[in-house]
Amino acid sequence: MKRFLFGLARALDYRRQQLELEEAKLEVLLAERGRLDADSLRIENEVAGTRQSLMVTGSAESQELVAADLYLGYLAEEKKRQAAKLANWQERASKQQREMVEARRRVRLIEKLKDKQFQAWKSEADREQENLSAELYLARWKK
Repeated sequence: MKRFLFGLARALDYRRQQLELEEAKLEVLLAERGRLDADSLRIENEVAGTRQSLMVTGSAESQELVAADLYLGYLAEEKKRQAAKLANWQERASKQQREMVEARRRVRLIEKLKDKQFQAWKSEADREQENLSAELYLARWKK
């Protein structure tokens, strides 16, 4: 009996490489999310720090109040830009997850085909082994 050879082994390898690529792309996006979260936290801390510094000083000059107000306005705009970046990231991450799921589905499809072909090959090998055993038994019995 010849050994099992899967005709689509190269296609399966290619699909697995595609899946690994899609997983790597998702990892990059997850790292980007970490940076976005860190930036959001930094902005929140700066807002809290600016407000806290105004409360601690008690009396502040008008220039300090204007500067603090302008800075808080700037931080509010930064928060809006950050929210837009997060929304954009969410879109890209959702798309990437769909692509990864599709790549995983393609791999599983070929793996199922490989399993079916292997089971058919195994059944044929078992049948051949059984026929050979029967022939040997009959050959011994005739003697």
